[in-house]
Amino acid sequence: MKAIHGVLLCLIALLCIIVGLAIVPPVQYATGFPHPEIKGILISKANIDQQETTKWLGYFFGLAIIGLMGFLISHGSRKQEKPTKLGRYIWIGIMAYVSVYSAMVFSHWSYVSEDGGAFFGGMPIPTAWMIFGVWFVPLIIMFGFIKEFESSVISDKEVADFKSFLQDQKKD
Repeated sequence: MKAIHGVLLCLIALLCIIVGLAIVPPVQYATGFPHPEIKGILISKANIDQQETTKWLGYFFGLAIIGLMGFLISHGSRKQEKPTKLGRYIWIGIMAYVSVYSAMVFSHWSYVSEDGGAFFGGMPIPTAWMIFGVWFVPLIIMFGFIKEFESSVISDKEVADFKSFLQDQKKD
């Protein structure tokens, strides 16, 4: 599959999810109802992100956004319409991102349904996944750019050729 087809597929998935959210009946009291004692305050019984439909559509929305990001970055990593070694690092990073994102979401669902839970590094497990997982995944892609920049993006020879082209343009 070409990267641009992956972009289209992710955009179609995002559109389907948005249409799905528009079709699904709204969660009762999602925006709250008046507090029985304090005027002007709304309270809510329902946790909208824990409703079966909205939580799964939200999860798939996140996956589609990650996929869209991966396809766009990998499309930009092509050189002369051919995939480069950089693309391998990009997709390893995207797969790691999907794994960490999934772990973070599933641990959040568990944490909320159990009214709390275990801690890691002084933080709730979903927060720990965010801090210690999601923040470090881009390092994989960055390492790929560092390692493969010259062969995948622009080499010293290509820079010299470009400078020579500019000098030739100035002469004319």
